[in-house]
Amino acid sequence: MRSRRYLTLGCFALAGGLALNSLLGPLLLGVIDFRYTQTYENQGVGLDAFALACAVPLLILAGVLARNELPAAPFLAIGPALMAAYMMPQYLLGAHYLALPGNNEDFFLLHLGLFVLAVGVAITAWQLVTAGGLPRVSRRFQRWTGVLMVAVAAFLLLRYVPALFDIWLGEPTDEYRLDPIAFWTIAFMDLGIVLPAAIVCGIALLRGFEPAVKPMYAIVAWFALVGPAVAAMGFAMVINDDPNASLTSAIVFPVYGAVFALLAAYLFRPLFGDHGRQVRQEVHSSDVTEAAGRQIQEGGTR
Repeated sequence: MRSRRYLTLGCFALAGGLALNSLLGPLLLGVIDFRYTQTYENQGVGLDAFALACAVPLLILAGVLARNELPAAPFLAIGPALMAAYMMPQYLLGAHYLALPGNNEDFFLLHLGLFVLAVGVAITAWQLVTAGGLPRVSRRFQRWTGVLMVAVAAFLLLRYVPALFDIWLGEPTDEYRLDPIAFWTIAFMDLGIVLPAAIVCGIALLRGFEPAVKPMYAIVAWFALVGPAVAAMGFAMVINDDPNASLTSAIVFPVYGAVFALLAAYLFRPLFGDHGRQVRQEVHSSDVTEAAGRQIQEGGTR
């Protein structure tokens, strides 16, 4: 019961914080002047636009559902929360603090607070999801989801390995020379977080490891937002005639996001139907039993 209240407050607070960050950034008001190169600033504009248009509404909806004790709430919350936790360090680590003008360090506490809040919302949502409350999915579906996750891991390797070898051979691309900080920041996050999550969960699903089903829901929700977020960054570069813009990436990532969005819709759809009502009744019964137990305990100690 208390965790659901925390989730409600956390979702609303994170939605407000992300909206504030997007409004204050280069997308609209320009109050936060990031010490970015033009390419990285264009990416930031796309990310802010996506957060404002997609992540914020999802968090508000998740908060409303959590307040009404609907079981779909944690599933809707965990995707944007993980996306915010994944993206927020890039706001801080991608800046050229001693080389370029700006003031984003003045907003360090805002970005740090949003990161901590996003992690807190994701953990709270994760705790509210019980294995018994998950809709059943077929082994075939699990296998195909595992294949897609392994494919994401392979895509990341194919994307970064050639660039890494070029750097190690002393022949980096022009994009790398313009902004090596951005490259290493994003590569560290992708290869250190996204790739391990995708490959471990994907292999576990392929092998029929039942405990991997719960992480599958979280990772599908996360990937369903990360793909479109990266696509929005790529589109912002194309629209602003960025010399490092890649139309291929701007096309590939929406497709990747659409695939996982369809998976998320398929996985979460039962939570809005009979299964969701059943889980809600079970949770309500558990809360009533828990409250009665506390009253008996308190009465016995008086």
